[in-house]
Amino acid sequence: MATLLFLKLVANIGFRFVYPFLPAIARGLGIDLTQAGALVSVRWAGALTTPAVMSFSGSRGRSRRLLVAGLAIFAVGSIVTAWTGVYVGAVIGFALLGLAKPMIDISSQVYVSERVAYEQRARYLGILEIAWAGGLLIGAPLAGWLIENWSWEAPFWVVGSLAVLGIGLAMVLLDQDDDPFSSVMAADSPGRQVLLVLATVALFAFTHESLLVVLGGWLEDSFTLSLLALGGVGTLIGVSELAGEVSMAAFTDRIGKRNSLALGLAVAAVALLVLSTVSEQLLPAMAILVVVSVAIEFGIISAIPLTTELRPRARARVLSLLIVASGLGRIVGDLVAPRVFAAGGMQSVTVMAAIVALAALIVVLVGVREVQPGSGDQEDPAAVAS
Repeated sequence: MATLLFLKLVANIGFRFVYPFLPAIARGLGIDLTQAGALVSVRWAGALTTPAVMSFSGSRGRSRRLLVAGLAIFAVGSIVTAWTGVYVGAVIGFALLGLAKPMIDISSQVYVSERVAYEQRARYLGILEIAWAGGLLIGAPLAGWLIENWSWEAPFWVVGSLAVLGIGLAMVLLDQDDDPFSSVMAADSPGRQVLLVLATVALFAFTHESLLVVLGGWLEDSFTLSLLALGGVGTLIGVSELAGEVSMAAFTDRIGKRNSLALGLAVAAVALLVLSTVSEQLLPAMAILVVVSVAIEFGIISAIPLTTELRPRARARVLSLLIVASGLGRIVGDLVAPRVFAAGGMQSVTVMAAIVALAALIVVLVGVREVQPGSGDQEDPAAVAS
C-alpha cells in the first residue's frame, strides 16, 4: 500500500499541479487559456485507449506489468513536455501523460481489489486515493516554488525523474502475480448497472473538470492572486479533497457505496449553486470551494469500490471502462468550460456544473443499485479463463 500510494502520488502531482498554474504554462507556451484547455483535454483523450491497452496486458502479473509500463510512459511524457518547451511538444507530452495515468490507476486499483474483501474495499481504495489530494497538497506549492524560481518546465522534469525511480520501486516491492481468474478480461456484456455507473461517472467527471480547468483563470482574473497564492489555493483544495478521501475510507463501507455516490453528488450540486452567487467574493468563495471539493471527492471515489464488484471476473475491463467514462467527461469539460468562462465568467461555469451534477444524481437515484458479492457475475472460473 505504501509503494502504491507513492507511485500514484507521483502521477497525480504531474497531473494536478497543471490546473492552478495553467495560465503560467499557457504564457510559457505562447497560447491563450482556451488553447490551454484544449491541451489539458489531450491528456484525458489517452483514457480512450485504456481498454485496448488492457487487452494486451495478459492475465498473470497484470497489475505490476501495467504499472511499470504506465510509469515508463509517464516519465517520457513529462520529459518530452519539459525538454521541447513548445506547444507541439507539450501536445505530445500531454498525450503520453494521458495514456499513462489510467494504466497507473487501474493497475493499483486491481492490485488492491484482488487482495481485499468487498466489505472493506472502500477503506483500502480510499487510502490509496489519498494520492489524489496529495497531488495538490504537495504538487501545488512545489510547482509554484519551481515555476517562481526556475521556469514552467521545472515541475515536469521533477515528476519525470520520480517516475523513473518509481519503476525500480515497483519491480522490487510489488507482488508479480494476480489471481488468474479475477483479473481476466472476460468478454461479457457490460450490463445495465455498469452502463448507468459509467454514465454517472462521466457526468460527475465533467462537473469536476469544468471547475478545475478554469480555476487558475478565475483566481487570477477576479482576485489577481500571485503564483505562490495560487499554490496556496491548490493546497486548500488538496486538504479539502483529503478530507473527502478520509471520509470515504471511514464511512463508505458503512453507509453503502451507492448511497455515498448519491450523497456526494447532492452536496456538490447545492454547493456549486451557492458558489455561483459568491464567485466574486474571495473568502466566501474559498469556503464554498472547500465544501465542493470535499463532496466531489467523497462521491466520485465511492464509485470505484462500487464498480469493482459489478463484474468481479472482468474487474480490469470494467475499471478500464470507468476510466474511459471519466476521460470523456473531462475532455468535454476541458473543451466547454473555458468557453463558458470566457462568455459568462465563473458564475456561468458553476451553474452549468451544478446542473450536470443534478443530472448525475437523478441517474443514481433512479437506476443504480449496489451489487453485493455473490449476486452477480457468476461465471464459472474455468469458462471465464478459457
